[in-house]
Amino acid sequence: MKQRIPAELRRLRELFQTQDPVPERVLAGSYAAVAMRAADRDRGELKLVGDSADERVGVRTGGPQSRVLTFAMPGRVLEMDLVPTASGLVRASGLVLNRSGQASPAGEVVLRHPAGERSGELDRHGAFQVSDVPRGPLSVVFRPERAEPAIADWLVC
Repeated sequence: MKQRIPAELRRLRELFQTQDPVPERVLAGSYAAVAMRAADRDRGELKLVGDSADERVGVRTGGPQSRVLTFAMPGRVLEMDLVPTASGLVRASGLVLNRSGQASPAGEVVLRHPAGERSGELDRHGAFQVSDVPRGPLSVVFRPERAEPAIADWLVC
């Protein structure tokens, strides 16, 4: 059963749409992110298990604030630090860890955004760095060598 939207809320929506419309690039990016997520549903999952943006911060310093994201996948953990570098851009650096006793993973970490993607190869210790990533909708993909990729849900940075 479909609910009717009260007339007051319809008028308020119209007011916002005419006085403060959502920029077209934001709408296009949102629809692109939803389409990309729908295409990835049958792939491996990279699950977000920690986000520093969820923590309460008492006092902030004046410098750029980094955001730490932690993802889990079977047998591995990916931890990434997002640091603002320029207007509208961030640098991602992090580490992919295997279970204790296993060799360091090989492959790449890909950061997808509505305009494309940026990637960083893992070094011999499992570390990576990706520069000039646009802020906004973002999906993280871990592409190990000789295995299926693990893909995270979209988030906004």
